[in-house]
Amino acid sequence: MPMEEREQEIVSRAQLNPVSFAPLYDHYFPKIYNYIYNKVHNSQLTEDLVSETFYKALANIKKFQWQDRSFACWLYTIARNQVIDQFRKQDPVLFDSDNNEIIVETESGPEEKVIRDVTREELLKAIGTLSPDQQDALLLRYQEELKIKEIAVILGKNEGAVKALLFRGLRSLRKKLEGGDFDAAV
Repeated sequence: MPMEEREQEIVSRAQLNPVSFAPLYDHYFPKIYNYIYNKVHNSQLTEDLVSETFYKALANIKKFQWQDRSFACWLYTIARNQVIDQFRKQDPVLFDSDNNEIIVETESGPEEKVIRDVTREELLKAIGTLSPDQQDALLLRYQEELKIKEIAVILGKNEGAVKALLFRGLRSLRKKLEGGDFDAAV
């Protein structure tokens, strides 16, 4: 059975019985965690926002409909709104000293780990200089591997606007990473 049909079946069961939500939580937890972490860069805050995201999804699962968006799209929209609400409430906490990540990465040696960490730090710093919409578009497209149509629904924009955000965001990133100028205006 294709994943989308299986997911529709699981969502339908969860709409009747909240206990059936567990497979959706298990499948999407690492993805939502990584998406939010890459927005807030703080493990504790990420855990709170992920928890709130899944709480809201479960509380509103009966309202979800399969019209123009997938369950993943709906869940990422909730997660994005949680992050936006958090930033409206208070100043964001930029970086976290206990950088605990969900994804297990394989490395062949300490040199590769250092290079990867430096590259990741430079990339995150460069991404942080982009507009919030460009950041979201890039993270949803390249980290979460969502389709442009899904990103458009999550961001509340048309597909052309999302393509423009991706193009401009990638162009800005390339300039910043090639020149090392992370403080330059977008």
